[in-house]
Amino acid sequence: MKSILMTCGETSGDEHGSLLVRELKALDPDRRIVAMGGEKLRSSGAEVLFPMEKFAFMGFSEIITGLPGVLALEMMLKKLIRSGEIGLFIPVDYPGLNLRLARYARKKGVPVLYFISPQVWAWGGWRIGKMRRSIDLMAVTFPFEEQYYKDAGIPVFFSGHPMTERIGPPERPKEVPEGGKDSLILLFPGSRKQEVRMHLPLLFSAVRIIRSRIPSARFVLGAAPLINIDGKAVPEDLRDMIQVREDAVSLLGEASLVIAASGTVTLQTALSGTPAVVIFKSTGFTYSLGRALVKVPWIAMPNLLAGKMLYPELIQEKATGENIAREASSFLADPERYRDVSRNLIKIYDSLHIDNGLKQLAEKSLEMCLTE
Repeated sequence: MKSILMTCGETSGDEHGSLLVRELKALDPDRRIVAMGGEKLRSSGAEVLFPMEKFAFMGFSEIITGLPGVLALEMMLKKLIRSGEIGLFIPVDYPGLNLRLARYARKKGVPVLYFISPQVWAWGGWRIGKMRRSIDLMAVTFPFEEQYYKDAGIPVFFSGHPMTERIGPPERPKEVPEGGKDSLILLFPGSRKQEVRMHLPLLFSAVRIIRSRIPSARFVLGAAPLINIDGKAVPEDLRDMIQVREDAVSLLGEASLVIAASGTVTLQTALSGTPAVVIFKSTGFTYSLGRALVKVPWIAMPNLLAGKMLYPELIQEKATGENIAREASSFLADPERYRDVSRNLIKIYDSLHIDNGLKQLAEKSLEMCLTE
């Protein structure tokens, strides 16, 4: 029996991939699944041969500095692909490495099921021709992606978003606490070291201002699995205001507001029906290059899915403590706007949920896997 190879390079991919692995193991308990990934994949039953924490980079300049390690990893993964042991390759997002591996696997006769589409519709349309020659099936998680790949001539399957299988739908729109009092505000600086380094000072500055306006506000700082953040990372004057927790995402249901770096957590926040302020700041080089490539009007996925700006976006020079605090305070002071945003977020949840979507994808995966 041939094995399945899954490669995840980021925290979100590790989590999404682990949900698919669980479905695969439920259908075929004896199937060996080897992986590049993290603790979530490991706990789901995959054999993590390549720990992903060594290869989680942000932006173009940071990738360049980590290039020697990435190239060595790529050589090891290609050796595994051509070993004859792999019957199916499932790359999960992380396009810089995964698209090269997908092309290589296809050349070696290994079927490729790409899970979690790279956002080529936003920044990499020039890659679509190579993807057509490299991918047997693209499993997408957003409805608009399905037509995009159909038009490009790439076989596609909309599995729904895996987060909706872990996060239940909100029963009703959220209501802001009266006057914003006793609000629980979650802070997410990002899941990569470079993001955290840029965003933490901005969040701390915003907390000081918000607390001066809403003295009863409570704050929880979410620490991503690959990031070593503890109470010592919080400035001394804020330690009685900010609690650091690795499971901060579990508090979304009771949170009044989220302030988050652009990324997967903004979608998790949307699915919980919680209003948020989105921030993003990077090095000048990374931002300039990204701005030249990205062709969508917003960076936050909830805004793209809604077709309008539900979450304010504070990018680069606009990402200041004062601006973040102003947007946060504005949400908490406007019950009607707050309720309307939460109502629109529930519509996003409904558009992303498909009953047994991952189970169907797991069945397709096993059908595609080579037997000999």
